[in-house]
Amino acid sequence: MTGIPSISVPTNAVLNYEIKPNFTRMTQRGKATSNSHGMRDLPRAVDKPEGMRRILILGDSVVEGINYVDDENTLSRHLERLYPDGKTEVLNFGTSGYCTLAEIMLLRDKGLAFQPDVVVLVFVENDYNNFNPEHTVAGGLHHRPAWSKQLFVSSHLFRQLCLRANWFHFADETDPHRWNRQAIGRNNVVDGLALLRELANQHNFQVQIVAWPVFEDDRIGHPYAGNRPLIIERLAAMNGLPFTRIDDDFRQTWSQLPNRRNPREQFTVRGDGMHPNNEGAALAARFMKDILDGSTKALPYETGSPDPEAIRLASTRAGEMPFNAKSIEGRKFQSLMFRDRVEEAHEFLLKILANDPADPWANYCLGWSIFNGPQPTNALPFLQNAVELLPDEPGARTQLAFVLNAMNRSPEAVSILEDGLKRTDQNAPFHIAMGAIAITNGNQELARRHLDAAGETSPDNHEVAYFREQLNSLASDR
Repeated sequence: MTGIPSISVPTNAVLNYEIKPNFTRMTQRGKATSNSHGMRDLPRAVDKPEGMRRILILGDSVVEGINYVDDENTLSRHLERLYPDGKTEVLNFGTSGYCTLAEIMLLRDKGLAFQPDVVVLVFVENDYNNFNPEHTVAGGLHHRPAWSKQLFVSSHLFRQLCLRANWFHFADETDPHRWNRQAIGRNNVVDGLALLRELANQHNFQVQIVAWPVFEDDRIGHPYAGNRPLIIERLAAMNGLPFTRIDDDFRQTWSQLPNRRNPREQFTVRGDGMHPNNEGAALAARFMKDILDGSTKALPYETGSPDPEAIRLASTRAGEMPFNAKSIEGRKFQSLMFRDRVEEAHEFLLKILANDPADPWANYCLGWSIFNGPQPTNALPFLQNAVELLPDEPGARTQLAFVLNAMNRSPEAVSILEDGLKRTDQNAPFHIAMGAIAITNGNQELARRHLDAAGETSPDNHEVAYFREQLNSLASDR
């Protein structure tokens, strides 16, 4: 999701793109600009002024702010204003879509030149994804001769050779994540934190990792956490890096607000549950200042005990959107969603469905997007079509089941999942969904049976652990 255009950086496959320098766009929420260094920030000199303390914030769209907030209401600007003596600069190095390893490599390749005293890494759940999403819309990433484009369209042999040998970078555009995934590897958070520790010790800057929470209708917290340490918390401890959560700060503040709305609407833009609005960014900045002004762990950062389970769990958290990224339609939908142009993405899919109501991926993508929005039950007709057209796709089935259950149609929901179990050996998603539905309907014994079945085939599945913890909490409340 990006409100400021990005440009390809072919010399670093991990980064894949950076923010375009010296860009200005007027949005519904005000001006969104980048400076000459390609940062969503004020103009900054590379050389640090005498006596200046520099705090550099790394992160993805939550930090960049993109077109969710105007220039003066990003998290970094709120934090800098909390130091009114003019002796602290807060540099915004947030880049939408970046995973943790990409954020740390941006620090290494560009940020270190600014001589930061403190580096704050804002960690969001989707940072586990081992790729950086593509941000172009059918316009092409690479310049190539016009004749090659014409021949690619007209000649089957030439097209096959281009895709196999990556002539003129056609293969990169057909599968735009390929080179990025290969460069990032299979566990970017683990690799990224190790690199962050090395850079901090080499360049003598303090580190603070801050876990960004999810804002829901009735809670503020972290998915699958329960009362256990977060995976990112365990990985930070493994590297000796300071870590903190701010979900409790948000909960306490929210509980004291007069005439408060639900947390999702109170603190996030358009109620998306993740990206801070002006109020959310201002509060987060205040919480971060309290952390930064407190006691800090002395350098050097020493590695702690290895945590193989946390490493393994981190590698299982990566996810992707439910579409065929090799298609032009899939790439355009992806790009619009990552730019937070949700309404345009929906209109694009609806046009496809107007021409072909039986397009399976358009139905699935639209159902998936609506299901993950503020009115998930509106996804019903599209998910029903998706299940009919893609009967072996577990994501469509489980989402449809949850929608039906929310509409008090539990027998239909269970039937949809039972049919899925008959179609595949990969039964964990269906047993997990039936366990979750059983919990909501008060049948704890049935829920435990399904979760045990899921655990037999997928023992490391974090959703199984989460719902088992919910069951244990319900049992202890009796």
